[in-house]
Amino acid sequence: MSQTQNCAPLFSFVECEQQARIKRDLVIQACMRGTMRAFAQWLRVLVLCGTRWVRGLAAKQRLRSAVRELQRLDDRMLADIGVTRGEIESAVRDGLPVRMMRQSRHRDRHRDWNGIPARRQAA
Repeated sequence: MSQTQNCAPLFSFVECEQQARIKRDLVIQACMRGTMRAFAQWLRVLVLCGTRWVRGLAAKQRLRSAVRELQRLDDRMLADIGVTRGEIESAVRDGLPVRMMRQSRHRDRHRDWNGIPARRQAA
């Protein structure tokens, strides 16, 4: 009888091993979850940066194309548009030259609400 009381039953060892496996699996799952979350966040940042880079390249390509197209025009056509050959680059990148914006504001002051020049309306 003393032999039976001193030895640990085999069932408790198997049960402890099973509990250890369950805990180990939980730890592995938590590590995998954290790793996958970090990987997904890294991938998201990578995609956002890549998208921003590609959009920037496309915008630069459109600007270069517009500059090339305006440079193909002769000086008379550019004068009709209101841009000199030296202003093409800045007109494409920054909009109308400052002198053109001043002229258009000056013209707009002399118009009524319908867009008709004030001199014509009085006549």
